[in-house]
Amino acid sequence: MNVDPEKVKFGVEGPNAPWETIRDIAIYSEKLGLDSYWMPDHTVATGVKRWDAIEAWGALSALSVLTEKIMLASGVSDTYRYHPAVLAQKATTCDIISGGRAILGIGIGEAMNLVPFGIEYDKPVGRTIEALKVIRLLLTQDFVDFEGKYYRLNQAFLHPKPVQKPHYPIYVAGSSPRTMRMVGRYGDGWLPANLSVERYREGREAVMNAAKEAGRDAEKIDMAHFMYGVIANSRDEARERVMLPAKMLLLTRPRILEAMGFEPPTYDFEMTWNLVFPRDGKRWLEAAKQLPDEVVEKSPIVYGTADDFIERFEKYYNAGCRHFVMNFQVSPKILKDCLDLYTKVVEYFRESY
Repeated sequence: MNVDPEKVKFGVEGPNAPWETIRDIAIYSEKLGLDSYWMPDHTVATGVKRWDAIEAWGALSALSVLTEKIMLASGVSDTYRYHPAVLAQKATTCDIISGGRAILGIGIGEAMNLVPFGIEYDKPVGRTIEALKVIRLLLTQDFVDFEGKYYRLNQAFLHPKPVQKPHYPIYVAGSSPRTMRMVGRYGDGWLPANLSVERYREGREAVMNAAKEAGRDAEKIDMAHFMYGVIANSRDEARERVMLPAKMLLLTRPRILEAMGFEPPTYDFEMTWNLVFPRDGKRWLEAAKQLPDEVVEKSPIVYGTADDFIERFEKYYNAGCRHFVMNFQVSPKILKDCLDLYTKVVEYFRESY
């Protein structure tokens, strides 16, 4: 597996669509020397005007022939829309075409990608744990017999195997107690989203303890962090750009607001369990405008200059993070400008650590 848990790595998540932007940003990210490019794995995206989404593994496999070095990752796939054998094959195909550069990101899923399509969304952690077991067996054994609650395999096999050995790295998203135990037992990487420094440190410890209890080498788990933000030439410019997108995001993750001591004004737009449709876009936007700026200022969402990012990232580095994955909340027109500034952060850490 192309995972070095001690090396400080930097990635970026691109947009759900259009393909031309996905392609250009992935190629540009490699040109700038970033370590990983993450593709959202959604049936539908979210937004106020556009909800377009391109299928992740098809896009990643296409990117694999347009790039040479950068790791290509799903951020993240669920095991509801794909049987674990199908998901394993998708990632294996990308790994083979790319010459060993695939990363399989896995999470418990979101209602918007499932419920409107008649896919039952139940027992997400238990189902994901079982799917992870199946995937790892298929990637490492010639023939698999498995009798579980959700999946049953009888002399099942997946050939050819991935280029990376024993298989491509599997990063598991989540920061609840059960999902962190799942990471420790079955993950090669941990990819929580938008945690405070304190919660990240505590979560890392929980993941490592779960790995040790499972008899695994906890030091080999790559500790990543998925973050939203805006980087700009001035803090004021970044603040102006980030405020409204950040407020909309925080409404979809009300637990972040609760952790900061704010009472969410509504739970209508919580997107793990609730359905938010294009018709709700205007109401979501108006609700976000009612949030005070203070919620963004105190949140884990990072914004400012390259120096501001360095200062924030160093705190996470000291808490154990070794792989920073950014989703820049800007229009595609200025995304490359953000990446140019982001390289200053990358260069600082590569020179200093």
